[in-house]
Amino acid sequence: MARKNNRLVMALLPKADSMRSLRHVNFHTLRRVLPGKGNRKQMFILAEWRPKKDIHLVGASIGLLCEKSDQFELYLAISQNPTLRPRKYLVGLKRDWLFYAQRDVYTYSTGPGDLMSHQFLPSGYGFLIKAGQPVYIKVGVVNLTINPLAYDAFCNLYYVDA
Repeated sequence: MARKNNRLVMALLPKADSMRSLRHVNFHTLRRVLPGKGNRKQMFILAEWRPKKDIHLVGASIGLLCEKSDQFELYLAISQNPTLRPRKYLVGLKRDWLFYAQRDVYTYSTGPGDLMSHQFLPSGYGFLIKAGQPVYIKVGVVNLTINPLAYDAFCNLYYVDA
């Protein structure tokens, strides 16, 4: 990924690269979170992915599913920063991300758009990820109910060879 003054920069792909085959890699977890102080919040790195060759990361599809609840929050961030701090309010997930989705579950789902997020950079652009450079899939959950609840967090990363 290109950096300028320690900030991430999107790279413009050469014309030939915009016609390359789109590839994907999938990450998934299905877990339970307990209620009650000390148990009700989870924040962790689901996966660390290191591409074997240089790529341009061009998009992500993120799914955040859970049982019906009136006070449940799900987060998924795709980042090159492994830091999970600060943990308060799960702020460690809400910065330095390439792609991000959040679902606040306070009512029934309003449709597929409420459960899935498809995010793509404009045509011809991508985040340059060098071979062996890590990309982290980070997940956060807050269960403010009195019941244990199950959740499902997953994503597909879409990329082209650099």
